[in-house]
Amino acid sequence: MNKDKYKLLQAASVAGALALALAAPAHAQDQTAPVPETQATEPQPESSGGAVEEDIYGEEGGEIVVTGVRRGSVIGDIPPENELNARDIRATGATDITELLDALAPQIGSARGRGGERPVLLLNGQRISGFREIRDIPTEAISRVEILPEEVALKYGYRADQRVVNIVLRERFRSTVARLDGTTATEGGYLAGRADLSRLQIDKGSRLTANLRVEGNSALTEDERDIALRDPDAPDDRSARTLIGSKKLVRGTTTLNKTVLGDVGATVNAEVEYNEGRSLFGLSGALVPLVRDTNSEAAHLGFALNGNKGKWRWSATGNGDVARSESRSDRRDDPEIDRAETLTASGDVDLLANGPLFALPAGDASATFKVGASTLHLDGVRRREGDLSSNDLARTLGTASANIDLPISRRNRSFSALGNLTLNANAEVEQLSDFGTLTAIGAGLNWSPVARLNLITSWTREEGAPSVQQLGDPIFETPGTRVFDFRRNETVEAIARTGGNPDLLSDKRNVLKVGANWRPLEETDLRVRVDYVRSRIDRPISSFFGVSGAIEAAFPERFVRAPCAPAPCIGELVSVDLRPINFDEARRDTIRWGFDFSKPLRSARPSPAAIERFRGQRNAQELPNQPAEGAAPSPPREGGAPREDAAPPADGVQAAAPPGGGGRGFGRFGGRGRQGGRLQFSLTHTINLVDEVTIRPGLPELDYLHGDALGSTGGRPRHEVEAQAGYFNNGLGARLSANWRSGTRVDSDTGDDLRFSPLATFDLRLFANLGERFDLVSKHPWLRGSSVRFEVNNIFDAKPRVRNSTGRLPIGYEPDLLDPLGRTISISFRKLFLPPRSFFRRQRNQSPQG
Repeated sequence: MNKDKYKLLQAASVAGALALALAAPAHAQDQTAPVPETQATEPQPESSGGAVEEDIYGEEGGEIVVTGVRRGSVIGDIPPENELNARDIRATGATDITELLDALAPQIGSARGRGGERPVLLLNGQRISGFREIRDIPTEAISRVEILPEEVALKYGYRADQRVVNIVLRERFRSTVARLDGTTATEGGYLAGRADLSRLQIDKGSRLTANLRVEGNSALTEDERDIALRDPDAPDDRSARTLIGSKKLVRGTTTLNKTVLGDVGATVNAEVEYNEGRSLFGLSGALVPLVRDTNSEAAHLGFALNGNKGKWRWSATGNGDVARSESRSDRRDDPEIDRAETLTASGDVDLLANGPLFALPAGDASATFKVGASTLHLDGVRRREGDLSSNDLARTLGTASANIDLPISRRNRSFSALGNLTLNANAEVEQLSDFGTLTAIGAGLNWSPVARLNLITSWTREEGAPSVQQLGDPIFETPGTRVFDFRRNETVEAIARTGGNPDLLSDKRNVLKVGANWRPLEETDLRVRVDYVRSRIDRPISSFFGVSGAIEAAFPERFVRAPCAPAPCIGELVSVDLRPINFDEARRDTIRWGFDFSKPLRSARPSPAAIERFRGQRNAQELPNQPAEGAAPSPPREGGAPREDAAPPADGVQAAAPPGGGGRGFGRFGGRGRQGGRLQFSLTHTINLVDEVTIRPGLPELDYLHGDALGSTGGRPRHEVEAQAGYFNNGLGARLSANWRSGTRVDSDTGDDLRFSPLATFDLRLFANLGERFDLVSKHPWLRGSSVRFEVNNIFDAKPRVRNSTGRLPIGYEPDLLDPLGRTISISFRKLFLPPRSFFRRQRNQSPQG
């Protein structure tokens, strides 16, 4: 290459860099954290990280590096474990973010948290006020989804015990969505329905979401399932006992996002909700069904601010909630009604800043600082037998945390001997008004020795306080509570004491994680992931799941039995205290591994007749930018978003689609050789190596893997597998999900052990996006934007099977009691209403470059 050509190449490279900088949003332009690099001999696919680089080598050996940050990327240099584009998302059959997270559950779960945590959710790489803010966004508005490891949460002020899901929206999108769902159980006795109306409007720098939801379900009673009669001599009360109570819900939500003060993204979210329910719990002395009615009203207001100050990114989030709940329950032996009413008020605010600290040979050291405060107040009143009792609980909390990342080696920097290597350290302190000071510290290592392989090691030690409810809930005694007594291998109706325990201590947990994410083939979208998690907890807080000999020996004061003779007999259980307690120590080791595979599919080309029909419809609407003479018009496009492989319009803004969808070119239909569909496979296997608890020093351990009861499904299964397979092409899709767990057992003091069989369940989802069936839509334009879905959950009606040592079914472990619903069938219809084409024409004309 001669010098003139090299100078020309240099000028083109600089121009490209400027274009990338101008195209990126303000927060991306100031991003200074190191980003994954790509060499000319080692190209990086778009789905592997948050940046794209290109190395250009001249004849004289010079090197120019052009770096750009993708819109909506997260902070830092840890690449996504998996990334889904718009077609991958469509292939799941999910219609909103709630369903999408359910579909991705095997990939976004974590073994590091306390259990049941939702992953950390980001929107366009930024913090949000809460899940309500994005819950009702339709999946058609999503450009891509990134799934990242727990360590990324530290950069956003969260603890490293939840995976991170970053959702990146399209820059322009408008739609109104109406949806109707109906669900029934194939065994009968149960019906559920849902109606949704949503409005979404996304323009550059603003977003408006509004949703109204109404849903409910009927009650399911024991006489509608195969439940054994407890006492043949007593009246049959199965029609007066609900397995699933009836419920009704009405909810309205709205979210507004605007750019204020020049470059600050401001979001306000508001929601109101009303719930009511009814359940039955037996017969009164007059053989009248006993009823428990509940109702609640709640209101929520949240905000989020995201902006930049120099090279630092900052955010502020806050929430305020008020809820009132009321419960009214009939008494068994008199006409009086127990009534409990609770008023809850809470609020929180967090301030966060992230940016560079100082320069190192491998890049800038960066830090995240967060301070926050929250308050919670519960005011409860209960009236029973003419007595009035109340509780007034409150907690205020102040927190401060810091996280520091130190780049040690970087392949595109002066020091690159170790590949990409970053060290991390973090600390947090909490001050609780009712509990004192708690601390958390951690450290980690993020290492990518070669391209497409990422290794992460992290350790945390953190203290956790019991909740306000666990400490101060009023103590209730409920007669007739069904409890399984593992000492006598029988289900009894005993007096159960529930409520708070003011003597609870904070727990202290040490968690070590070693993980790897590997993309073995450069040209194949296959990702292999594996995590080993070792957890040790001092003073864990737990409740009793069953009455075993070990538990009763440790806490004899919590169990009352009827006298019996001759000794040493075991009397019938009369009452049990189920309030939470501190155990001495808990240990759990798990290995979680899996893979995700995705393959693009070629879509079919629409028929010539359909193209002609669509051309007539297009001309009738007097569309701008008509195709050149002899060129085929673009088929309609569902969801209001431009085709992914289409070139952007001249003004650089993604224009929304015409009514019912519309795009450019035949990329989705194979007309230009593009690939439009998706074939997906995903598998996650969790191996529980150790799960043991020491109740008190000197007493035998509880081993949930070898004979001790963890819950209604017995002990902890050794193996748990989640698998998914999906197909989507030409508007038609299918998704099969499977969940399997190995069998467990529970040892009995009488030698009559319980065996819980392995359980496998399969769910099937069939869906058709009619707006993508071009031949059909060209004949029936009203079908544009429509979709139908048919689902069968638990296809084979599999339920837990429990047997004792003689092969008999213990009372209280009937399959219909453990899983009342069984197989269910759901049908839904959904319609997207999009603005007329004249709207997009006005938008283009009003554009500064239009």
